Amino acid sequence: MANNSTSTQRRQLGRKAEDFRIAWKQQAPEAAFGGKTLADFEADIAALDSAVEEFDIATSNRSAALRARDGKKEELKRSLRSIMRGVQADPAHGENSPLYRAMGYVPLSERRSGLTRRNTDTGTSGNEEAAA
Repeated sequence: MANNSTSTQRRQLGRKAEDFRIAWKQQAPEAAFGGKTLADFEADIAALDSAVEEFDIATSNRSAALRARDGKKEELKRSLRSIMRGVQADPAHGENSPLYRAMGYVPLSERRSGLTRRNTDTGTSGNEEAAA
């Protein structure tokens, strides 16, 4: 139950309705209140039960659909990796090809090491020294 307050409220409403039904059935089964007979009220309770059951089924179906979707995403990720590695290994294309770049990767010849050298002086950076 993801939303405890909602599910608690639903349970309390169902219990309250059941208490009304039992009391009404025991004390005044022939009487009508608020323009409703006991049979009308029991039909209202059944309608809520049916709606709750339909909601539970829809929630279950949604969960199954989400799992299926997530599985398809993982399959597609594996496929993308496989294709990318195939392009890298292909002698006609490889890691320096326009195809590899068009797929969103940086060609091997354009890659940099990423190594940066920080200035170890505590008060100044390399740019401040160059300006002075």
